[in-house]
Amino acid sequence: MISHKDIQDVSYLRNKENQKVEYIFSRDVFWPFYLWRVSAPKEEAPLNIFQMLIIRLIRAGCNAIDKLGLYSNLDKELVRYILAQLTNDGYLTDWTLTKKALSLLDGDTGGESEKIGSYYLIQDATSGNLIPRVLSTLPFIENIDLTSNYPKFVKDRGKGKSISPLLIRDTQPANQPSAEQMSICLRTHRRALNQLKQADLVPESTVSTSNSIEFIEDSPICVFMYTRLFSTHGDNRLWYLSDPTGLTATLPELTESAEKLVEKNKLFAARVNEVIGIAEEGKVVGFNEQQQKFDEQAKIEMLSQFPWVQGYPVIERHLQGMLRLKLQVKSQQKPRFELIDGLLSEQQRVLEAWLKEVIAPHFKNTQWHVFIEQPNGDRSKFISDRKLLAEIYTRVNGVSVNVAYQLATVRPGSVKSALIYGTQSLKPLLAAALLKEPGIIETIEEEYPAWIDLIVELAKDRNEFASHAGGKIIQKETVMKHITSVETLLTVLEKILGSK
Repeated sequence: MISHKDIQDVSYLRNKENQKVEYIFSRDVFWPFYLWRVSAPKEEAPLNIFQMLIIRLIRAGCNAIDKLGLYSNLDKELVRYILAQLTNDGYLTDWTLTKKALSLLDGDTGGESEKIGSYYLIQDATSGNLIPRVLSTLPFIENIDLTSNYPKFVKDRGKGKSISPLLIRDTQPANQPSAEQMSICLRTHRRALNQLKQADLVPESTVSTSNSIEFIEDSPICVFMYTRLFSTHGDNRLWYLSDPTGLTATLPELTESAEKLVEKNKLFAARVNEVIGIAEEGKVVGFNEQQQKFDEQAKIEMLSQFPWVQGYPVIERHLQGMLRLKLQVKSQQKPRFELIDGLLSEQQRVLEAWLKEVIAPHFKNTQWHVFIEQPNGDRSKFISDRKLLAEIYTRVNGVSVNVAYQLATVRPGSVKSALIYGTQSLKPLLAAALLKEPGIIETIEEEYPAWIDLIVELAKDRNEFASHAGGKIIQKETVMKHITSVETLLTVLEKILGSK
């Protein structure tokens, strides 16, 4: 069987666009599905039992609302409503049945059709769940271009421009659905289709639950179906994945699978971030809605750019807070002091959380012994000469003289606490990391020169600006400059912590 890994041989299907959706922004995606070819009774007649009763009575000569109500035992208002429906749907002109109605009556079997049709049930390959949609034919994409990393095709022949949707490769092995699952899938699809065609006058209990569905083929067909990742106006959610059949704008079952994929697929998360990251011009939103958007954007940005932090809960928590505050600060021309101060603090907490991972505080960490000038048990005297302390730090490649002297202002006792307990702020933790893991520090220096200077500068600004210390005002530009440094460092760290 051809699998989704065989991108040269697997099938690619077009979608059917839902014309009622107004996209704010969208991205193209090839989503993986398994298609199960089955045989099942064809769809029920397009009219429900009450509508069929009315047109039969009209054919028998009833051409008055009173008579129709009497012989059908239906309320007169309901009869009027049904007559209006039949007229709108082309089954009735005044009191005359159209060819469409007569044709339906001549072929009516009085219940579920005994004719058997073949269908394709759609199974989401990322979750293994059937989605409540059915295909009767397969709309293959012709002339797919497979010469680059992602398949390309011409979506609009009039424009002639090729698109290259993101190919989702996260799949689970195919799991043959049960008869009950298939019946529910087919029934739900038909109900959704009927709801779009007419008002649902048929009680739930009368909807067919036929179990006479059989596999035509025991193995599924692996396909990628073109879908859209999009945002739209005035909804509770910030983003959706489109219904690949076009029957509705989106499918909750498919969007739920997409939410789970965001947490493990960096490229898909980046696409989601692009979709929700573009502001709607001229649209005023409430405070709660705006906060929700910031929270969602921060989470998606974190998963798309720094997915490795999911293995480090403390880093993850502070990083999401940092990214949320960054979005808020960027959205305002003149952010409040508390907002900028909070952003600077979260940056420092992110770095502190990372340094604690590097140090792995423990009572067996004895690197602080390098500070001992006169050994005397617990009362050992530490070096107090800042020049000597600075020389200890400059032994590590990448530590400038300026940084070394700033770290020399940190008491050796604080560095000891950082190594053993991890209960210190940024500068003592950085000093401890230089002693404990100089190799890691030097490896980062090779990838990102002068990063230590930038961290020390951040700590310096944080101390000076906290609580309006010294009467200084925090500038938005200064904080955003630090953000760039921290995010660059986090990208480099993926090579170290990401593989841990």
